[in-house]
Amino acid sequence: MTVGTMLAQRAERANLGAQADRVIQVLAQMPQFASYASGREVAERAGVNVSTVVRTAQQLQFEGWSDLRQALRAEYLDSLVTTNPERPESTEAAAQMLRQDVANLAAVSSAANITAIKSVSDAMKAARRIVLITSGSGAGPAQVLSYLASVYGYDIRLSAGSATSQAIHVSHLDERDCVIVINVWRLTSTLRGLTRLARERGATIAVLTDLHSSPLNTYADHVVITPIEGIYVTPSLTAMVAVVQAILAELESSDARFSAGRIEQAWDTLGLMDDQA
Repeated sequence: MTVGTMLAQRAERANLGAQADRVIQVLAQMPQFASYASGREVAERAGVNVSTVVRTAQQLQFEGWSDLRQALRAEYLDSLVTTNPERPESTEAAAQMLRQDVANLAAVSSAANITAIKSVSDAMKAARRIVLITSGSGAGPAQVLSYLASVYGYDIRLSAGSATSQAIHVSHLDERDCVIVINVWRLTSTLRGLTRLARERGATIAVLTDLHSSPLNTYADHVVITPIEGIYVTPSLTAMVAVVQAILAELESSDARFSAGRIEQAWDTLGLMDDQA
């Protein structure tokens, strides 16, 4: 039995509300995370309060969150080996990580996220300039978006350096501009302050985060919720990069192709590519 199946069976016998359903969805989509997370961490990802997590556990006939977490952990660990007894899935870290990323990609492909991704790309198309602010691990997906969007001809700047430099970039913004904030795992006070400042400057704000209840969301016009669950303590950025690629796909146009063609021509003229014969 999988975690999702176990939860579905118990949910059938309970009268769950909308918030409890969100808790169940998080637990089913992120079984490894749920197996070790605190009630507060589950609440953050579901966008509810801790008491809702506890109440949901009780509605599922557990004493509380700790009791439910123990059951989830047992089901999760068992599923790693016995999902298919005839062809047991590998328990090696690489195989587990690939399976987790498949689950993350499935979770990020929700209708709400697709709508938000289209809205983010529309905001970028309409903006005079785009500033992309992030910190820590968010710099990876941010670099991909910044580089390829610039190839497409967009006036975009990656601001991931010192807080003083980031403040300069945000201070020059106004209502004609767009800010994209990428936050992975823990939120720094600097990133929150910069997002608030961008809101005060009137810029359109898009947030890519893994938390339904992120404080950044209160400043955002558009939010894409992206799972970052890995198999160990570090987050996986695969789904976040996939969201970036989806935004880039929406940005593709004849003008973008023309811009990319001019850049290719410049590279060839300068002899930058080693594969030129």
